[in-house]
Amino acid sequence: MFEELMIIVTGAPGTGKTTLSRKLAKRFNLPLIRRDDIKELLFDNIGIGDREWSMKLGRTRYKLVHYFIKKLLLTGKPFIVESNFDDENSTKIFLDIKSKHKFKALQIHCFTEAKVLYERYKKRDASGERHQGHIHLLPEFEVYKERVFDSKSYKMSIQDSIYIDIDTTNFELMNMEEIYD
Repeated sequence: MFEELMIIVTGAPGTGKTTLSRKLAKRFNLPLIRRDDIKELLFDNIGIGDREWSMKLGRTRYKLVHYFIKKLLLTGKPFIVESNFDDENSTKIFLDIKSKHKFKALQIHCFTEAKVLYERYKKRDASGERHQGHIHLLPEFEVYKERVFDSKSYKMSIQDSIYIDIDTTNFELMNMEEIYD
C-alpha cells in the first residue's frame, strides 16, 4: 500500500475553498474532488427540490466524496479534495479511511470573519452564477453566524497531518507562490 499525499482544502462555506483548490489543481496538475461539483451533477440529473431534498443530496454527495477518495488512494498519486469538512462528523470518516489506506494529509484551512462570509454568501447567491440547487433563503446575520460560522470546527483531527491556515479575507493579498511552496 502507498503512503500518498491527500490535500484537503476545508473551511466554512464561502471562505474561498473552491478558488484555492482550483488554483492548486491547475498549478500541480492534480485531480480535484469537489463536493459541490458532485451535488450539481446530482441536481442536473435527478432534479432540484426543497431544503429537505437538498439535505438528502448533501448526505449522498459526502458518501460519493468518500468513495472517490478511496479510489484515488489506490492510484498511489496525490490529489485534492475540497469541502467544508468538519471535525465533529468528518474526522471519524477520514480516520476510518486512514486505517485502511496509508496517506499523508495536508489540510489547508481557509478562514475569514463571519461578516465577510455572510456578505460573500449574499453576493454569490445574487450573482446568477451559483447553481440554482444551492440557493436557499439566507437568514439574518446573527442566525447565520450561530448556524454556519465556527471556523475552528472546519479542521479535522487526523494524526500526522500538516496544517496550513490561510486567511482569505482579501484574495488579492494572498501570496499564491508562498502557498504553492
